[in-house]
Amino acid sequence: MRRLLALCSAIVLVDTIFYAALTPLVPYFNEEFGLSKSAVGLLGGSFGAGVLAGAAPGGYLASRAGVRAAALVGLLLMSLASVGFALAGETWLLVLTRFVAGFGSALSWVAAFTWLVARAPEERRGELIGVMLSAAVVGALLGPALGSVAAVVGLVPTFTGVAVAGILIAVWAALEPAPSPSGEGSLLGALRTLRRPRLLTGLLFVGLSPLLFSALTVLVPLDLATFGWGAAAVGAIFLISAGFEALVHPLFGRWTDHSGYRPPVLAALVVSAGILAVLAWAANPWLLALLVVLAGVAFNAPLVPGTALFSRASEKVGMDQAVAFAVTNFAWASGYAVGAPLGGFLADLGGDALSYLVLMGVCAATLLLLRRAE
Repeated sequence: MRRLLALCSAIVLVDTIFYAALTPLVPYFNEEFGLSKSAVGLLGGSFGAGVLAGAAPGGYLASRAGVRAAALVGLLLMSLASVGFALAGETWLLVLTRFVAGFGSALSWVAAFTWLVARAPEERRGELIGVMLSAAVVGALLGPALGSVAAVVGLVPTFTGVAVAGILIAVWAALEPAPSPSGEGSLLGALRTLRRPRLLTGLLFVGLSPLLFSALTVLVPLDLATFGWGAAAVGAIFLISAGFEALVHPLFGRWTDHSGYRPPVLAALVVSAGILAVLAWAANPWLLALLVVLAGVAFNAPLVPGTALFSRASEKVGMDQAVAFAVTNFAWASGYAVGAPLGGFLADLGGDALSYLVLMGVCAATLLLLRRAE
């Protein structure tokens, strides 16, 4: 179990490194290509759009060909996209390579989650999911540091290193024993069962976290750049934020295992709404930095209970777990693909405060739904 947990954690870690490396590079690309906040949001959201497009193929491949095949294809796509991103000289190429990386990530994440859940004891599922998500957060921690390094030593050597890491993990996955494909996955059948309240509630929490945090990754780096903070400083702030998040995810998993999904999600929503209210009027760079650290924990907290809730509920209705995690990928990607462009668009339309106040309204609406959820 430990070796499999390490492999699955490595898969999601290398994906998340590439995904998170963009954040400290936002001011660089903004200066290099003259991007508006809406364009930066589009660049940020392209990874989520790729995950969105790859969710259904990822579930189908993992179910029909097996989790190993899905992991290998996903890791290879991510590695190729990493090199392409480093070599891109046009905005559309940056967007395309991020999209391809997101597509590959959809495949490898479905594989990693399905692989782990197939072996995880029921009583420890929330904890193990929390550990694996912490590995993803470590990737989110290393990503900004990697982006800061890339701004200094160059994109090509930095992202070539990410590609090499992805290939090495693919070799590891090829040698690891894997369960036989179930061949029972049906996305159409899954869609027919998604009307159940607990399934919809789980997906809501999975999509909420990236919706909130992706907007932050667009707006805060540009705001800090106006105060003269460079890529290294921005990367350090998001690194610290991810570090705290990595420590908290297993704790949220244990809290979910013992108390259910409601208490941790309720706490996260209340704190998130408060952070967004302060962000709307924050004008000090050090205050912004502190809020990013707090937001890393609060905004992403619903992801663990949401994933555990959906996993358990989907298993009870007989949904193939590869398909189940493809659906959660779709939910996560929907939040990310919408959050980053929406945050940038609203900021261009009415300032950063408008973006944060709209997201605060989303938290308030989710709190109302949580009170009515069965």
